[in-house]
Amino acid sequence: HIAKLLRAKSQILVAFGSCANEGCIPGLANLSNSHEIITTAFNTVSTDNPNKIYPQTSYNMPEGEIHIPTIYPVLKTLDQVVDVDYYMPGCPPESHQIAAVIDLVIQVLQGKAELPPKGAVIGAGNSTVCDECTRKRNVKSITSFKRIFGQPIDPELCLLEQGIPCNGIATRSGCNARCPTAGAQCIGCYGPAEGVVDYGARLITGFASVIDSKDPDEIDRILDGIPDPTGQFYRFNLAGSLLRAGKSAWNKEKV
Repeated sequence: HIAKLLRAKSQILVAFGSCANEGCIPGLANLSNSHEIITTAFNTVSTDNPNKIYPQTSYNMPEGEIHIPTIYPVLKTLDQVVDVDYYMPGCPPESHQIAAVIDLVIQVLQGKAELPPKGAVIGAGNSTVCDECTRKRNVKSITSFKRIFGQPIDPELCLLEQGIPCNGIATRSGCNARCPTAGAQCIGCYGPAEGVVDYGARLITGFASVIDSKDPDEIDRILDGIPDPTGQFYRFNLAGSLLRAGKSAWNKEKV
């Protein structure tokens, strides 16, 4: 196992980027079991596979038998497999944050600084994207959620206050709020902010708190404006969340 080999050969192991930290986009595969994933990839309307050829874990070649890795039932984050010393979030980590970490390492080697405590998040801030964002924030009161494209967007007002589902309220700072600054909503690539136990739960709570209605039917209508709740709330961190996976993914069958 590569992760265990890296751990054995490393004095310090850093979970670099969202994939190692939280599972990232591949972690959404945890909503399905391995059989469903293989079937979807190799046997759908859009797939040209008339001979129904599927990947095998081993195959006999003239040169001998070859092996490919088995698809496990659940995708895991790095620290669910081995002990991790530091975490550096981001999809990808920002270049200025990488440079800051390298500078810190150089200072440590020169005896001018000390490493942070084990388990610390490095190359990121300790607040939220909202705190980095320069957009104006007023009292949030939402009567509908809507997609950002095809909509008149105020370039200075908070996107969430305009009904755009922006994840900055729960996302760790460190990216200089690049997406909201450019007119796109934060999608959460820097992971949970400091103190957030479950990213999706924090977002659900935050979004629900700004809905301007107490009528159940009206609330349902407003929430229907979020077309992909799983992608909205757990796009980058399903594998590292409290949920980790859907029921079907825990099927121990391997393909």
